[in-house]
Amino acid sequence: MKRRFIFIALALLLISCGGNDIPLVSPDQLQAPTEVILPTSTATNTPSPSPTVEPTLTIEPTIIVSPTSTVNPCDGALFANLVGSSGGGKSNNGASVFIVNNTRASITVTLYLSKNDFGQCGSVSYVLAQKQSVSIINQLPFGCYYASAYINDPKKPSRASGGPACITGPDRTTITVSANKIKITGP
Repeated sequence: MKRRFIFIALALLLISCGGNDIPLVSPDQLQAPTEVILPTSTATNTPSPSPTVEPTLTIEPTIIVSPTSTVNPCDGALFANLVGSSGGGKSNNGASVFIVNNTRASITVTLYLSKNDFGQCGSVSYVLAQKQSVSIINQLPFGCYYASAYINDPKKPSRASGGPACITGPDRTTITVSANKIKITGP
């Protein structure tokens, strides 16, 4: 309680002893001439600037045609390169291949010929039923072959591959396809 009384007394003392900080205006100052500057405006009908439309840049695709072909001729079918063509004085009579399906499903076998001495290359495919075989006699060009097969077993489809197998003469080469591998035997 004492503290409150001391605080209130101190506040009253400070308020009553303070100086007059508020400036007073004398009557002479009120009657002094005052200058007033009035704004002048010139009215014109100048249109406000409209927003400027920026030009847009349109990029058009450019197609560049190369004078040389980038298509690999070996990506095509092998039958387009007929057996029997010759080059360099050699004769290409054709290779004999025997393909055996040792699976319990039909298969699709693809033989891919890398480019040989005669410029022949490409692929050829054969479809064989379950346990079927096929003889290809003197119909394929000589060269190095890679073989791949898709085994169309409805329960367990798979793929197999093998090679290279280079066939350089007329003796028979056998390609045996089983569920997970291709075995190539030959001369």
